[in-house]
Amino acid sequence: MLESSAARPSRTPPLGRRLWLTAASLIFGGLNLAFFAELWPHTPAARSWLMRLEWLLLLTLPFQFIGWAWRWLRACAGSGWVWLLAALGFVAVTGLGLAAWFLLLVLAIVAWLFR
Repeated sequence: MLESSAARPSRTPPLGRRLWLTAASLIFGGLNLAFFAELWPHTPAARSWLMRLEWLLLLTLPFQFIGWAWRWLRACAGSGWVWLLAALGFVAVTGLGLAAWFLLLVLAIVAWLFR
């Protein structure tokens, strides 16, 4: 006999390879920037390349997290109205997160232009 989707237990999907690689790269780049004088003493251009790498990784992070959160929401089992409330909350938090991300991006560009 087939099980219905409501009887199935909720299971959180894994984070995914890209999200883990992005997080590890952010940590690695952050450590390189934190210990810049010890690791890159004779390469002053390395700081700008590391900063560019960090910014590119930070730009991809929200979209990867949104994809994971949506897969998690789709895997949740429950009644229709609970799922609807969770979906509305997800959309609201995602919208606010993307608005904050866009604002930070604009502020970074403005700061770079007027330095």
